[in-house]
Amino acid sequence: MVLPTRSADESTDRVLEGLVLDTTCVVATAKTFKALADQCQDLSTRTRLTQHPSNLPRALCAVLQRTLNDLRQLSSSESSRADDIFLLIQTLRCMGNLSADNNDARAQLLEHGGVASIGSVLGIAEAQSEPLLTRAAFGAALNVALDHAECSKALLAAGALHPHLQVLGTGVPSDVWPIVCMSLDNLCEHDDAAAQFEGHSDYAASVVRTLSLLSRRADGDQLARGAMRTLVWVLCETVEKSAPVRRQLCSPSAVLAIFDLLDFYLSLPEPKEEDDDDSTPAPAPALPNRPIRQSAANRYADAVTQAIVGVSGEDEALAALFPSQPLTSRLVSILTSNEAGSPRADAMAAAAALCLGNLARTDDHCTRLVAEHSAVVTTLIHEWLIPRSVNVRTRHAASGLLKNLCLPPANRPSLAAMGLVAAAAASVKSAVVPIQANCIGILRHLANGSPEPDTVLEMVNVALADALSVVKETDVDAIRCEATRLIATIAKRVYLTEGNRVARDVIDNSEFDLVTPLVRLVMLDGVRHPLLRQESLVALTVLATQPRHVGGILRLLVKENSAPLAKPPTTDAITEVEQNGFAEVLANLITNGADTPFPQAALQAKSLVTQLATSSATESDEGVSVLRTMLIPLLS
Repeated sequence: MVLPTRSADESTDRVLEGLVLDTTCVVATAKTFKALADQCQDLSTRTRLTQHPSNLPRALCAVLQRTLNDLRQLSSSESSRADDIFLLIQTLRCMGNLSADNNDARAQLLEHGGVASIGSVLGIAEAQSEPLLTRAAFGAALNVALDHAECSKALLAAGALHPHLQVLGTGVPSDVWPIVCMSLDNLCEHDDAAAQFEGHSDYAASVVRTLSLLSRRADGDQLARGAMRTLVWVLCETVEKSAPVRRQLCSPSAVLAIFDLLDFYLSLPEPKEEDDDDSTPAPAPALPNRPIRQSAANRYADAVTQAIVGVSGEDEALAALFPSQPLTSRLVSILTSNEAGSPRADAMAAAAALCLGNLARTDDHCTRLVAEHSAVVTTLIHEWLIPRSVNVRTRHAASGLLKNLCLPPANRPSLAAMGLVAAAAASVKSAVVPIQANCIGILRHLANGSPEPDTVLEMVNVALADALSVVKETDVDAIRCEATRLIATIAKRVYLTEGNRVARDVIDNSEFDLVTPLVRLVMLDGVRHPLLRQESLVALTVLATQPRHVGGILRLLVKENSAPLAKPPTTDAITEVEQNGFAEVLANLITNGADTPFPQAALQAKSLVTQLATSSATESDEGVSVLRTMLIPLLS
């Protein structure tokens, strides 16, 4: 068939109208649409067929619906069903080719009900069992709806999602996989898809099973690998958007399958760049604490890792995943692998640590991990947390898991005995802020409660100097506040517990200034963080009992000495807060603190002033006069 010219438009329309009305010449109609489908592979041809008035889209829609109805008639003979399937294939091919990159054709097919009919065709048995029909139907669905919101919405409304999932579990030819996966990916991007994904209880498991099947075929099958790339994004996007879908995957078998998928991508060789030259010098070794360079396989692995994090982060995962012996054994095996340092092992360990960190969100789970898997915890501390040439995300994941494990008081002596204090202290000054924050948090948790004197002494020896340095140098508010809390905790442990005499002597015989960072937090961050202000005031009250520190507190009662501490490190602006010194801040707390949302600050400020009044009897510091004239009168 030759494409008619514009002068033949009327006769073409009559031919198409005849095809619609003639229900007997099924094969002839199919051959006509086959010829048109072949010609519509050319962009200019399909554009001409839809830009000028044409009955082609309407004729295609009418024939498709009629043929679909004929197929549903159980009384049809075998030969007539074969003819109907042939006509269906050619009609769908023509619709798919006509609508490729052609929004005019899509709009006309949508207007005449053709898009909904395509969705209906996807659901018939023959679309799952006849390879040529499967290819034509899903190809038409892909082309008609690709990046077209209204057509995607119409396909979803016609129930197209379920057939996509069904066909993924069948043995269709490999060249159909990419078409189905790309079509599903396109549907995923539409807002209306989320509710249908969530309503299909086997959705996530179907996708994971298909990815497992494709990964076994992907070695020598580029089409299977291409389908995998598309389907991975489908899975990851849906997991990111939908909590119900994440909950569908809260089973040990599903999570183990996702770890297998992660291992597959991490095991792929990195492709050689086209412009690679063997004479080019090798890149310098990666610096410690730097992320590994991301290849294409790594990017897919990152997406899979995020899916693992999303699934294990659901509350349902706590009960569904943690008790699983196969899953626990897999995570333990990954974290205790003797391949530490290779990109694959590092990335697998990061995912395993993130997964375990999400599952270790209850005291019971944390205590069981430490009690039952001490070898894993030891490896986390000495292999994955210490600064070395390891993927920085792996160190971050390990530090987050170890921080969770420190929360139950019962775990802290064991973790300290395993060497966690020194390992965490090594990263107190890390340039990687998330790792730095986790490690400071680990030390603070270990210092809380009733730590052993050896633990407190080790903390003073290996961590205190760096914490003081960080508070002075950092411009990250969260790090400054967390490090100051660590200093406050150490101060309370050292001076409130008689058994910590050795640690106390170390501080008293050093040049450590514990007072200034605590006063800075009260002045600079106290309004925003009243709990942290309270902790600092308590620590200052403890330090006020010690001759080694009372002079430093009194010195900062003088406005000229303490006012600069209220200046944010990242600005040169002079604010109203900077006009006040530490004494004015304490006076304000004593006078007005009872009316604030955190009235305990007023009581603690009074306690501090009372202790200073007792401890300063022999002091000649200039701050004594400020104490006696401004603060002590407020106590009455």
